[in-house]
This record gives sequence, C-alpha cells and structure tokens, in this order.
Amino acid sequence: MKSRHPELATPAPDRTFEVRERIRWADSDPMGIIFYGAYLRLIGVAEGEMFRACDLPSDVLRLKRGVWIPRKALHLEFHSAAELEEEIIVQAWFGSIGNSAITMRFEFYRASDRAHRASGALTVVSVERESMTPRRLPDDVRAALMRYAAPSS
Repeated sequence: MKSRHPELATPAPDRTFEVRERIRWADSDPMGIIFYGAYLRLIGVAEGEMFRACDLPSDVLRLKRGVWIPRKALHLEFHSAAELEEEIIVQAWFGSIGNSAITMRFEFYRASDRAHRASGALTVVSVERESMTPRRLPDDVRAALMRYAAPSS
C-alpha cells in the first residue's frame, strides 16, 4: 500500500536492515490484535539493532561519542492488523541524513507471507546535551549510517 504522506511515499532502497520480532501478549489487546502503541516498541528494537549494525550501539553513540539524538517526530500508518504470536519483519533504513536530523523509515510485514502491516518514519535530531540545541552530526557517524541509507541521503 502506497502512502500519500511524503515521508512514507518513497520506496525502500536496495540495501535495508531487517530484524524479526514476535507480537507478544503485552503488544496486543484482549482479542489478540496488536495495540497501535506496540509499534513504538518494534521501532525501538529495529532502531537499536540498525545502529548496532552500523557499529554505533547506543552506549557508544551517547556515552563515548557524545551524540544525543532525542525524538522529534513520528508518523505511522496502519495497513492491516498484526496478531498475537505473529512473527513480524521490520525493514528499516535511514531515509534522510541531514546536518543534524536523521529520519529513519520502517516497514512492517508478517514474516510468513510479507503481508504489509504498517509503515513508519521517526525523526531524531543530534543535539548538545546540556542546551538541547541542534548539533552537527560528526562526519564519521554520518559515514557509518550510510550503510543503510537511501541513495538521496
């Protein structure tokens, strides 16, 4: 399903990161259908693993490199309902990497048949920790993220 939202309209690049995760009891409503807020957990899993795959796990990025990236914006669109115990594939990539902002893209699929469950975009901004003012991403961090970046990044 193609989105009309500009952040979700572009297709995935040739090289993306994928992680598998299961819909758990805490992710679902009493009928066994995914609760919309569970997608935030899935985004967190995919984001953390994608940064780790770029050799930038969160403790290295924040504590050793001093790169703080609080959330700025989140957009989600739901295409079909995932169910309890369903295995989900989260396809992720860096949709855009600016001077200080990074927009990550996420597509969610049922693992068994690639039924499209949802689409999402999360924007984070590199900031100075004390003032929370934008800070340019270090060039080597930007280079590491290019591993899973859309060509226009």
